[in-house]
Amino acid sequence: MDYLNVSLRMLMAFILVLIFFQFSGNKRQFSQMTSFDLVSNFILSAIFGGYLFDSEISWLGFVSVITVYFVLNGIINYLAKNTAWGRGMIVGTPTVIIDDGKINIKNLKKANMNMLDFMSLLRAKKVHSLKDVKLAQIEIGGALTVRLKGEQNYAMTLIENGKINQENLKQARKSKTWLLKELKKRRTKPEDVFFAQWQNDDLYLVKFQ
Repeated sequence: MDYLNVSLRMLMAFILVLIFFQFSGNKRQFSQMTSFDLVSNFILSAIFGGYLFDSEISWLGFVSVITVYFVLNGIINYLAKNTAWGRGMIVGTPTVIIDDGKINIKNLKKANMNMLDFMSLLRAKKVHSLKDVKLAQIEIGGALTVRLKGEQNYAMTLIENGKINQENLKQARKSKTWLLKELKKRRTKPEDVFFAQWQNDDLYLVKFQ
């Protein structure tokens, strides 16, 4: 295959992939990428490379494969964003290491960490004693979130995309019954709420427009 042909195929493939990405609306930064995003990008790279260097793959064949890829990617992303089970299975959930001052050894091992690793992350947050920690969890992207004892309550997301976050509700020491009553006072329901956050005994709501 001559260099001109490879260059033309690369240009056409690049333009097509760029168009698809613009329509996909995925604006996540690299630090926000999940394991699914990384695997998805590896697959895209393989498709791209195959088309560039295999002259037997036609333009129509490339377009067909890339279309199937983006359709499947879109469906999976939709499930991850709009369903609790999809988000848990595809994206994952935060791993709570310390809850109410008590360390969860099982979750520590689940996160493939030992105490030296965990203490290193705490020190990076300028926390030097486990006794000072009320809550610590590893976020989906790998970052550590820490809440200290005596610290003013930080914001907890209770509803996202009309779905109640049961884990955060539990951490906020609130029940589903309480949340439904609060929503009823404001004449709304969970499915009508785009985002709900609890902080300092106040419930902040953003409704779907």
